[in-house]
Amino acid sequence: MKPVLSCIQGDNSDLIRGVMRIYTNPGDSIADVTYGSGVFWKKVDLDDYEFYGTDLKTGVDFRSLPHEDESMGVVVIDPPYMYHSSTPHKETVDKGYRNNERVEEGIHGVDAVHELYRQGMTEAMRVLKPKGTMWVKCMDQIMSGKQHRQHIAVFDIAIEMGLIDEDLFILMQKGVPTMRHDYQLHSRKNFSYLWVFRKR
Repeated sequence: MKPVLSCIQGDNSDLIRGVMRIYTNPGDSIADVTYGSGVFWKKVDLDDYEFYGTDLKTGVDFRSLPHEDESMGVVVIDPPYMYHSSTPHKETVDKGYRNNERVEEGIHGVDAVHELYRQGMTEAMRVLKPKGTMWVKCMDQIMSGKQHRQHIAVFDIAIEMGLIDEDLFILMQKGVPTMRHDYQLHSRKNFSYLWVFRKR
């Protein structure tokens, strides 16, 4: 069997298939709390697991989960990580988890996204079993010409919560990312991250 590599070229389903080979066993309870259309799981036989897929469309906000304390072996979080600098742009992120609308009033842009992660990871910690794993997807961003290393911010949140850094996967796109402008000030990001943290 081929080894699971830390850098995977493909899509989210390729990424998750690799992560599952290392970090799950048949019968594990898995909660994907930002399930969406389920693209993560297209190459996985979920019949082998106790699987729960929820999101806003199913009436579940990942910051207020219906699961009991310490009931899940794996919690997967992939919230929208788009930055916006002010509330006039919030309608474009309201399609996801309302990055600007649902956090404290006055928090926007980068801070709003980081607060979204913090709240979601705090709730995931509540429902995660001891020694369970939290998988957190994120991507670095550029806002107003400034780099924002979101994978570092997510790591800092996890360590503050007492989680253990278990692994980091990088997902590289197969194609070339689209560009809004015909000029370029920074390299175009064609990869995202998936952290695996373990609860003590």
